[in-house]
Amino acid sequence: MTGNSPNHAQRRPQVIIICDNTDELTGVIEIVEAHTDAYRTVFHWEETAELIVETNPPIILMAKNDVAGSIEIYTELSKQGLLNYPHKNILLCENKESGIAFKCCMKDIFSDYFVHKPMYENYRFRMILHNALNQVSGSNKSAQLQEAHFGKIDDKLRVLIDDVAQYRTKTEDNFAQTRDEIAKQQGHNDVQKQMLEQLREQHINPLMSQLEHQLTSSVELLKSQLKDKQVSIAELSALLTEKRVPRSVSAAQMQPAKEEPATPPKPVSAAQPAKPEVPKKMRILVVEDNEIYREMLLKILREEDHITEYATTGLEAVKLLKKKKFDMVFMDLFMPELDGYNTTKNIRTFKHCKTLPIIALSTNRNKELIRKWASLGLMGYITKPSTKLAILKAIDKVQGSYNTAH
Repeated sequence: MTGNSPNHAQRRPQVIIICDNTDELTGVIEIVEAHTDAYRTVFHWEETAELIVETNPPIILMAKNDVAGSIEIYTELSKQGLLNYPHKNILLCENKESGIAFKCCMKDIFSDYFVHKPMYENYRFRMILHNALNQVSGSNKSAQLQEAHFGKIDDKLRVLIDDVAQYRTKTEDNFAQTRDEIAKQQGHNDVQKQMLEQLREQHINPLMSQLEHQLTSSVELLKSQLKDKQVSIAELSALLTEKRVPRSVSAAQMQPAKEEPATPPKPVSAAQPAKPEVPKKMRILVVEDNEIYREMLLKILREEDHITEYATTGLEAVKLLKKKKFDMVFMDLFMPELDGYNTTKNIRTFKHCKTLPIIALSTNRNKELIRKWASLGLMGYITKPSTKLAILKAIDKVQGSYNTAH
């Protein structure tokens, strides 16, 4: 990706990104791509003006190297009368310019702003973009997303996550300000100055660093735990509207058959037994306590004509697997009553579950924890939120290794 050419040459974009280069916009562009194919990055004034005149893009992302540059370009476009149509304008900025960006939005210069350098709160940007697309399209729901899904997502939880993130930023700023104030304190003579310096180096600074680390770590853990409890509308929408990628088995069956001369079937050698037939319809158990993610996963599996059942807790899964046989299992790591690791440990004691293919699901990236779980025998691991393609690839992998021992 270069800073001199557009990342996407969509002729009639819904979203345009006005920037100096795309080197630091990778995460932003990936999120935009998840929402719409109709987007384009532009760099030069002539190109930007011409595109706006021709297409009137309903969403404009201002992502110049600094806020001043974004304001300058947007102001000039307005003065030229190029923006006299309904649109949403979102300002992207660095963390150090978030205060200026906030004031710009308060004065209605921009519809919203997002700190993308560093890009910590990508879910907030997904939500901003999702809402903007809905508003400009005049729709209250995303494409192919059922109205019922909206009520299932806890708005209070999402607000709480944003509050926690803002609290962490404020905490870091407060610590930095306190350090500056302490550093400014000076004694009245050389002895006092020396004592203050020793006090800062030996006691105050180490204590401040320890407190800051403990507090920010605790806030980050809280934010992570809150995120584990939600699947954003934007992520869910992107997954449900993703182009369907058929399983390799289904794709092979859809190919037109070539007419060949009839030949007698070859006898099966005793030394080479026939390979077991890969089931076209898999019996799949989904073990997941998050209702939104579970329903999304079940929808994808049913669209592929698989037979599905689900359990909402590890204990429920153990009871179900003790009575029934499945071809594979999608299992979450963190669940009430019994987590994924201990659920797997329990079902491996069942004779018919010794080699049952299990695909692990989790937002947790703790390598030691995953390695411990994998020691019980996992067919694969998918991080959440996951894509439809990742889920179908996991099924492909199981079908590719299928044998009668399952």
